[in-house]
Amino acid sequence: MKTVPYLRSKLRRGRWFHTYRRGDKEISLGVHGLHPTDPRVFAAYCAEHARWEHRPPETATPKSGTFAWAVDLYTSGNWKWLNEYSEGTRKARQAILKRYVRAQGNRPLSAITPRDIENALYAKGGHGAVNDFKALRPVFEHVKRLGFITRNPMIGIELDRPMSNELPTADADDIAAFIKRWEVGTVERLIFDLGLYTGAARADLAVIGRHNIKGNVLIFNRVKTGVPSYVPITPELRAVIARTPDISPTFILSKWRKPYQPQSLGQRFEEAAVAAGMKARLHGLRKAFCVYWAENGKTVHQIAAMAGHLTLKEVERYTRAADREQIVRLVMGEV
Repeated sequence: MKTVPYLRSKLRRGRWFHTYRRGDKEISLGVHGLHPTDPRVFAAYCAEHARWEHRPPETATPKSGTFAWAVDLYTSGNWKWLNEYSEGTRKARQAILKRYVRAQGNRPLSAITPRDIENALYAKGGHGAVNDFKALRPVFEHVKRLGFITRNPMIGIELDRPMSNELPTADADDIAAFIKRWEVGTVERLIFDLGLYTGAARADLAVIGRHNIKGNVLIFNRVKTGVPSYVPITPELRAVIARTPDISPTFILSKWRKPYQPQSLGQRFEEAAVAAGMKARLHGLRKAFCVYWAENGKTVHQIAAMAGHLTLKEVERYTRAADREQIVRLVMGEV
């Protein structure tokens, strides 16, 4: 049997016991009774080892087999959590999971039923229930795939999803109002112009710069999804880029000459939009960007590549907007 560092497996009175021993601490892996060759023993060892490798030795470990333990396994050793989710998504879901750990952390996984979860989500309702569902489901799926539970209790749960209040597209009146209120040279106008001509979301606008220019295309991976965007550098976009600092890591800088955090950038634009009497927000410019290229003969597939969309449905939904001709004329600077 291959020796694994820090893993201690002992046969006592015909039953196997497995612990993780590091320094003066010996922690139960919660898989007693399984043979050392069982994959669940190694999975439990890997999860505990990952925590020790990335945390101080004095870090308290939740009791094995509990919901808090499952959350700890998921957030410390799950590749998707660590590599695929954006920082904003991780922060939002971490806050949700912490709330549930405070309320139900000591509860054994074996005692959590689909009815318990469905009742809790139904009681909460609305978008909050949807967000909780998205945060909780992968935790149970992770420990199921590791073999610690036989079934994800969230499979089959149906939510009463609230109707989506879709963010409005920046229409011709919005665009004209903003241009009238904010002059070229202001940070507000720069955020507006880059948002309109690149279709980038606020998280992307906060990080893109001249390093993303490859010939006549602006190329960047979307922060939210990692999907690449390939934005043609039109004469209008090139003129905007020419007004940005050529020694900065990003196009948009704060008054301290540093890049914005996405939330701060979004807040600044929202305040500017309110001051201009604009109904849409920054995401509305992303939709107007799609409308512009749709009216210029680009296919849904081409627009998806420009905007970094995951699905064609998103593009089709974005390009259903009124006053399309007027939007295009405003983007082209003809009005």
